[in-house]
Amino acid sequence: TLPTLVILGPDGKIRHTNVAEAIDDYGVLAYPFTPEKFEELKEIEKAKTEAQTLESLLVSGDLNYVLGKDGKVLVSDLVGKNILLYFSGHWCPPCRAFTPKLVQVYKQIKERDAAFELIFISSDRDQESFDEYYLQMPWLALPFGDPRKPSLARTFKVGGIPMLAALGPTGKTVTKEARDLVVAHGADAYPFTEERVKEIEAKYNEMAKDWPKKVKHALHEEHELELTRVQVYTCDKCDEEGRIWSYHCEECDFDLHAKCALNEDANTTGGDNGAVKESGGPGGESKDGWVCDGHLCTKAC
Repeated sequence: TLPTLVILGPDGKIRHTNVAEAIDDYGVLAYPFTPEKFEELKEIEKAKTEAQTLESLLVSGDLNYVLGKDGKVLVSDLVGKNILLYFSGHWCPPCRAFTPKLVQVYKQIKERDAAFELIFISSDRDQESFDEYYLQMPWLALPFGDPRKPSLARTFKVGGIPMLAALGPTGKTVTKEARDLVVAHGADAYPFTEERVKEIEAKYNEMAKDWPKKVKHALHEEHELELTRVQVYTCDKCDEEGRIWSYHCEECDFDLHAKCALNEDANTTGGDNGAVKESGGPGGESKDGWVCDGHLCTKAC
């Protein structure tokens, strides 16, 4: 992968095959790039993670606030809440596709729990783009060009956007994969903990426990259809969206709702649970060294 930076020791032997990522993460602190130095940095990182609070993440000198729709909001007023950090940019097609869905989920969660908030961390290129994008959002934001952003991006290892990280009431990281949970489960994934994900999985398994594992269907006589977990699909019988469970043919990319496959009247599609069908938008668009593939915008090599 590029960039690649190989380190040679005083004896001319290879000390490390690529320290580019280490320099990106730690800068000069990574020198002299020895195993002992990387072990030391790992321990420092571990201690920092264990001591992490919302204020340690978001307060830097006089910068002790974020932007709200009615003015500044002190970080201290957010302590004790469940927080989502949303790394995104208006120029990024997958971000523009995901943001309206996230707005929907945000409003659903806020109706249930006032002790929840979301903070937008912008990758926009200018104030005008930031302002235009932020108009679409009902939540909080770091100011455009805020010097706290690079540190946050390093802490959460943001390699592509959109990226959604969840923090618990203590300010510690719950997950860096909250975007996937929002897409799969919508507001039902809140508060994005492992325990909540296990509860959802148990509910889905209970839903399908009495369904046959394989069926034959007149619409697809070539192969048996197998009960399969599919995040989002379109039923090939009723042409409506389905989630969670499908009677699926991998070879033919054929899907049926359970209710369509089993001729059931009950809702056996898994329900929407606020889950999000995400359209990635056009791929291939790049912006200042970023490449977008329809799902994610990442830094180009």
